[in-house]
Amino acid sequence: QAPTKTGPAEPEAQEAAERDSIEAVAAERDQLKDQFLRLRAEFDNYRKRTARDVERIRRMAAEGLISELLPVADHLELAMQHAGDSSGGLAEGVGMVLKQFYDAMGRYGLEAIPALGLPFDPHVHEALMQREEPDKPAHTVVEEYQKGFTLSGQVLRPSKVVVSIGGPEPESSAAKTDTMI
Repeated sequence: QAPTKTGPAEPEAQEAAERDSIEAVAAERDQLKDQFLRLRAEFDNYRKRTARDVERIRRMAAEGLISELLPVADHLELAMQHAGDSSGGLAEGVGMVLKQFYDAMGRYGLEAIPALGLPFDPHVHEALMQREEPDKPAHTVVEEYQKGFTLSGQVLRPSKVVVSIGGPEPESSAAKTDTMI
C-alpha cells in the first residue's frame, strides 16, 4: 500500500501533541510544587508564631503570679526581722502572710481540699494510716498531715490524712456475730 499524504504528518502531529501534553503536565507540576513550597513556608511561620505566642502567654502568667507573691515574700522578711520579739507578733504576722499567700494563689484557681471530719474520698484524699476512734464513724478523716489542693478543679495534690476505722467492736456484739456464723 502506498502511504497517504496525511500519513507522515500524523506522527509529527502526535509528537507535537505529546510535547504539548508533557509541557502542560510539567507546568502543572511546577505550579503545584510552588504552592507546596509556599504552604510549607506558611506552616513553618505559623508554627514559629504559635511557639512565640505560647512563650509570651507563659511569661505573662509567671509575671502575674510572681507579682502577687512578691508582697508575701516582703511580709515574710518583715516577720523574720521580728523573730526575737516575745510579744507573739511573729506567729500573728506569719498567719497573716499565710492568708495573703493563699488569697494570691486563690486568684489563680488554687483551692484547699476540705478533709477533717469529712468522709474519706480516695479521689482527693490519700490515707496514710487508719486509727481506732470510738467517737468517730468509720471511714471519716480524723487528722490531716498535709493539706491538699485543687487547681482549677483538678487535684494538684491530695490531702494526706488519717482515717477512722471506728471504735473497737463491743464484746457482746462480737460474740453474737461469732455465734451467727
